[in-house]
Amino acid sequence: MVPFVRAYDRLIVMLALVASVMVGAVFVLIVVDVGMRTAGLRPPVFSSAVSEYALIYVTMLAAPWLVRERGHVRIDSFLGFMPEAARRQVERFLILVCITLCLLATWLAGEFAIEFWRKDTIDVRSIEIPRALLFVPLSVGFFLCA
Repeated sequence: MVPFVRAYDRLIVMLALVASVMVGAVFVLIVVDVGMRTAGLRPPVFSSAVSEYALIYVTMLAAPWLVRERGHVRIDSFLGFMPEAARRQVERFLILVCITLCLLATWLAGEFAIEFWRKDTIDVRSIEIPRALLFVPLSVGFFLCA
């Protein structure tokens, strides 16, 4: 079990690093886009679509790391008023609810990804991208959060 946990930890750290690099790349892309517009030049047509897709990927790639680090939103103020035994029971219940919801979201996103992949659906914005690529990071991210 320890090698599995170690591999999982490495995976989510790597995904968080990829998300960090993507945030930096989106920052540079936006600065270039705005700078070119300000200079009266025509910016790349793909910048807004790539930025939008990157937001989904960044969120879902970093989410498992945030869950592990307890960097996500919690209800500590509510739990702080409870007795220790009740707090542990409520926390266990909430963890089970969160795992269930993450697995449900994994399944639904996977279903959508497969459906859009089979239908060869394209998301047309300033560039054409397979719509299934919108749901792949959701499925992976929610699975790793569970």
